[in-house]
Amino acid sequence: MKTVFLALLLVSVALAQNDDAAFRKWWPSFQAAVAKHDAKAVAQGVRYPQPWETGPAIREIKSAADLTARFDVYLTPEIKKQIASKKPERLPNGNYIIIWHARGNEYSLHFTPSGNSFALDGLGEGPP
Repeated sequence: MKTVFLALLLVSVALAQNDDAAFRKWWPSFQAAVAKHDAKAVAQGVRYPQPWETGPAIREIKSAADLTARFDVYLTPEIKKQIASKKPERLPNGNYIIIWHARGNEYSLHFTPSGNSFALDGLGEGPP
C-alpha cells in the first residue's frame, strides 16, 4: 500500500512540475502579448463567453471578436499593470491566479491549462 501511495505521489509531483514548466514558458509570452496589445495572441485558447467582472457594466467577454474590438476596455491599465508585475500563484487544481485589491474589492485574474499551453480564464470581482 505504501508503494502504491508513493508511486501516486511521485506521479502527481511530476505532473505538477510539468504544468509549472509549461506555465513558466507560456507566462512571458502572454505578458508580452498584453503589453503589445496583441488581442489575437491573448485570445488563444480562451473559451467564450468569458467571465469578466469589472463593475456592473461589464460581466463577460462574449467572443474573440469582442475581445479584439474592446481590448482596452477589458484589459484596463490597472489589469495590464497586474499582468506585467505580478507572479501568478499555482492553485491545487493546476490553474493559476493573480489577486489584488482596489477600490474596496478583491480582483482575481484566472489562467487555466489549454492543450499544451495555458489560457486566460476570467476576471473575478468581489468583496475582500
